[in-house]
Amino acid sequence: MGVEQNRTHGEHFMIDSAEFLGCFLHCLYLPSMVLNQHPPIRLEPAPGMVLLCLPDSRFKRAQLEVHFDHYVGDGLSPARTLLVRLLEQGSARHPSQMAITRAEELLYGSEIQIDGDRLAESHRFSLGMAWVGDRFLPKGAGVEHGTLSLGRELLTEPLRGAGGELFPPASFERERQQLVRRIQSLKDDRAAWAHERFLACLCADEPYGIPPWGSAEQIAALEPEDCERARLGLLASAPLTAVAVGPINPDELATWLESLGGDRAKPLPSTTTRDAGELREVREHLAIDQARFLMGFRFSPPADAEQMEALSLTSSLLGGGTHSRLFRVVREERSLCYGISSSIRTRKGILTVGAGIDADSYEEVRDEVQNQIGQLACGEFSEKELSLTKVNLLNDLDALGDSAPSLAGFFTREEHLGFGRTPACRAEMIKSIGRDQIMATAAGFAPDLAYLLSGDEN
Repeated sequence: MGVEQNRTHGEHFMIDSAEFLGCFLHCLYLPSMVLNQHPPIRLEPAPGMVLLCLPDSRFKRAQLEVHFDHYVGDGLSPARTLLVRLLEQGSARHPSQMAITRAEELLYGSEIQIDGDRLAESHRFSLGMAWVGDRFLPKGAGVEHGTLSLGRELLTEPLRGAGGELFPPASFERERQQLVRRIQSLKDDRAAWAHERFLACLCADEPYGIPPWGSAEQIAALEPEDCERARLGLLASAPLTAVAVGPINPDELATWLESLGGDRAKPLPSTTTRDAGELREVREHLAIDQARFLMGFRFSPPADAEQMEALSLTSSLLGGGTHSRLFRVVREERSLCYGISSSIRTRKGILTVGAGIDADSYEEVRDEVQNQIGQLACGEFSEKELSLTKVNLLNDLDALGDSAPSLAGFFTREEHLGFGRTPACRAEMIKSIGRDQIMATAAGFAPDLAYLLSGDEN
């Protein structure tokens, strides 16, 4: 009897200590955070252009991200995807990748990158530039202007063919074929293939279900005129968002953006959202060792920043890491998966849960995911869980201050969502979210599609 009493007392002590530790860490950590409290300077050099600048002398390098957005359903996304690769080959004054690299080196290691991806129902074409601040260079050796000039040159003065062709024929054919092969080999990356097939099934009647590169057949059919039309469209009409952080000159950046010209005042079409219907289930098959499970839930996009943070916390509490419900229950306690997590596409109103599983565990995983969301909706989670989830998100915010690219990414996201908060403002909102808001958010997750890619057709 005495042994049982001691054991019970010890168990209670361990539980109380764990809860105390979580709350202690939460309370100890939060007041010590020193987050950015200053919103970026907002400039609009021309209609349809937004420039967010956060001058910060702490950073050695400046970071500028320039994003051109076009509607993904306009038919030119495959051409814009190929255009990224073509513009990287050189410009009229720097006619090779080697020449561009040498120019970057002469600018004390400036960096210029071109990329593209889907963002909600936009195809975002991005030009990124980074350069060393003046105080770290020899006197009179500033490189901001030279870096901006080189970046502009890549967009506005592409490398032409020796016979006046829009792009050098050999380069065009090489990059087109390489992109075709890359798309055709997507199946070799089982996780990436499952993700694209999941989105195609989840959003079959929505532009978001179409990958920005289209298909291998569409890429193979592209002609130089298609890519030139895509390039001119970026410069002529694509709404533009630019974010700069570090040792920067906002006036010079605004002048540079304005020099790009164009009539960008026409807004993009609104992102389409829809309610979930009856749960759909799709199973597809491919030679694969570990089955890929993905489940999509629909929700109403947040109407304000507070709802946004309730959404972020709920998703993190559900599947945001080792602290989450899905990790602890589905993976650790029930051993139903190899790894599992959740993510949100805020403007599309989609929550995705993804996991690597044995195909035979599909029904159990599907049901347990819904069960865990149901428990969150009913408030069946502890204060310790909520505190640790908040600490995880606040840790991420705290780390932003160490990196100009990370801060630029933060303010880019805030502009995309339309909230315009600082890291400090977002931290205060996270700390204020309570149990009722988590419950209401989880109750709004409606199951829409359960998808499984497996090697077993039985």
